[in-house]
Amino acid sequence: MKGDESGTSRRQLSMAEKLDHLLRLRAGPGRDDKPSYKGMAAEISAQSGETFSGAYLWQLHRGERTNPTLRHLNALSRYFNVSVSYFTDDDVARRVIDDEDLARRELDRSMAEAGVSAVYLRGDLSALSPEGKRMAADMIRQIRELEQGAKRPPAPPRP
Repeated sequence: MKGDESGTSRRQLSMAEKLDHLLRLRAGPGRDDKPSYKGMAAEISAQSGETFSGAYLWQLHRGERTNPTLRHLNALSRYFNVSVSYFTDDDVARRVIDDEDLARRELDRSMAEAGVSAVYLRGDLSALSPEGKRMAADMIRQIRELEQGAKRPPAPPRP
């Protein structure tokens, strides 16, 4: 039996939980307007050529269907820009979820330190990938440092 670092076993993540995480990321924070199943199915079909229905995606998300085909997993992974192993390996899924959470917290901290309070900006940035969030956090820190440097009095001229 596989266990986590402390030796206790962790419960498996369901396909529904993994899909829900990706759908929440796509919707953004504080928004309940996840894409419609029908619209998402059409986008996945157009992108992958794989047949999807809104009802099938709904069933996957609700946990009523739990064993999608490899073709469907490939199409979902391309659509959500994650590896197929996100859906097949709980350790990979947990790393993706944890990485997203860490990046979100880093971005939130940078924005708070810089005094960014605009909700619309936070929402737009939350849709970024973990790498994008880290880059945005770095940019915010750099801009803040530049502005703080501009507020310092100029150094006295050298004789």
